[in-house]
Order: sequence, then structure tokens, then C-alpha cells
Amino acid sequence: MTLAHGTDRLESARLVLRRIAPDDLPFFTRIHALPEVAQHLYPGGRPRSPEETAAWLQYTLASYEQLALGYLAVLRKEDGALIGRCGVMDLVVESAAPEHGIRRGWFGREQAPADVALTFECELGYTFDPAVWGQGFATEAARCGRDYARDVLRLSYAISAILPQNARSWRVADRSGARAAGQMEVVSLTWDRYVWPLATGGAAPLQPGIHEIGVAWRRHAGRAETIREERDE
Repeated sequence: MTLAHGTDRLESARLVLRRIAPDDLPFFTRIHALPEVAQHLYPGGRPRSPEETAAWLQYTLASYEQLALGYLAVLRKEDGALIGRCGVMDLVVESAAPEHGIRRGWFGREQAPADVALTFECELGYTFDPAVWGQGFATEAARCGRDYARDVLRLSYAISAILPQNARSWRVADRSGARAAGQMEVVSLTWDRYVWPLATGGAAPLQPGIHEIGVAWRRHAGRAETIREERDE
């Protein structure tokens, strides 16, 4: 998720969301390495190395320019502390469901195969420092991201990919109006798909606006981001 032209941040009652900056790297390096976060993000629950987080940050910065999508840093208003991230990211899925098994997906279109019919979607994700779990920040940030996706990006829906055991994450999605809608396989894991209905009277469908982004996509030299979100209540 990027910011509307002429706007430097998004705000909710207790939070400020702004673009991630290189100076944020130490914070994200720390939380990506925490076992309680990694168990909901990576195959095998493997913590991310400092080098992997640095590559993720560069990928995020490139996504702002190439797709006008990407995570935003989430800051607590009362003290300015960086406490997490939330945003709308690139998500690609098979257009046709397979005869056997579940539909495949990719977190980033540069990972998707060229010989498969694809649907380009957007994922609403959120990751927070465990020190602030249980205080409602993920719900507040996710709703801010939902409203941005609806009112500024003009999407008709967004997806949250949630591991079935990640109860905190699906509670955030459920209480904010998203609904479970099947599963998909991404990075060798099975994820529940939660759909956020965003359409209003004037909302545009996901295509052609988001689909056309793919025409202008320039492959980024860094490895694609496959990290998914630990959410708090």
C-alpha cells in the first residue's frame, strides 16, 4: 500500500501509517527473528535472517515505485514508537481451480509461472511487535488499510492470507468484516483466504486498474517477499 498523491501518511485514532524507510531496518530485523512471529510467517516457522529482512525492505521500497503497493510502517501516536506494519500487497492466484487439490498462489507476481492463467489480487496484511499484542492495534491498522483500499485504491475486494492456526489473525479479519472463502497453497503452505468486501456504489472492480499494473511490472533484482503476517487482536 502506498499513499495517495499529496498525502504523506494515513491516520487512525491511535496510529500513524507511513512509508517504510531504510532507518526502520533494525526494528523489522528484530521482529522477523522472533519465534512467536516467525511461526506465522515462514515455512517451518524459521526466523528470518538479517540479510533476508534487508532484502525484504528493499523489495518493499521497490514495490512502492513499481506497483504503488507495499507495507506501511505503523507508529503509535502517543509516543511515536514503531510497533508494526500494515498494508496492501501484490497477490497472484491461479484463475482456474485445479481438478485436484487447491488453487496455487504467489506472494509477488515475479514468482508466478508464465504458462498459467493468473488473477492479480491485493492482499491486506499486518504484522506487529509481540510487545503490543492484545491492545487492538492490528484491528485498528487493518481497518485503516481496508478503508484506504476501498476509498483511495478503489478496489472491490482484498484478500488476507492466514494460516489456519493463527487465531489472532483470523479474529482481526472476522471482526472487521472479512469472511473465510476457501484456501490456497503458497510457499508450500496451505493458507485460509479471507475476503474483505470493499465495493461501494462507485467502487471499481479489481481490474483493469490492478491488472494493468502487471503490464508495467519491472522485475526487481532482489528475492521476492514471501513473508506473511502475525496479527494481534
